[in-house]
Amino acid sequence: MNDLEELVREISRFEAIIVDWDESQRGVVAGLKRAIETLHKEAFARLIKSVKQESMSALRNAVQDEVVYGVLAYHELVKPPKPSLEKRLQTAIEEVRPSLKSHHGDVELVAIKLPDTVEVRLIGTCNNCPASTFTLSQGIQQTIQAYCPEITKVIAVK
Repeated sequence: MNDLEELVREISRFEAIIVDWDESQRGVVAGLKRAIETLHKEAFARLIKSVKQESMSALRNAVQDEVVYGVLAYHELVKPPKPSLEKRLQTAIEEVRPSLKSHHGDVELVAIKLPDTVEVRLIGTCNNCPASTFTLSQGIQQTIQAYCPEITKVIAVK
């Protein structure tokens, strides 16, 4: 890791040097940087294609390294990790919560029943509201499905 830290310091030193250069000089450096990055991206893409043919598990293991992942992500050769289902559900619930709270209600995630169902509990005035079915289907369920398309059923439980 010391070599990596030294490399980062070296890059910072070069950036500090060129900051005072005139625009045309910085443009030459930027062009050189783009050309090198394009070459590296193509080389990484070919390497990934080759490694995929031999061993997907080797590729998955390599991408677990934060430096490898960071460089491949910089070159847009790997997708960012998808947040977990639970995290996406919590994000969806947080999105609808202000609207519910404005009517003195709330919602909480009760259970995830894979592969396609979640149970929620309506709280406060939402629990006994005549419009709770509409709130569930048009507010909560639609928002959950926007974040979690794999969820097809949202069930309100007491």
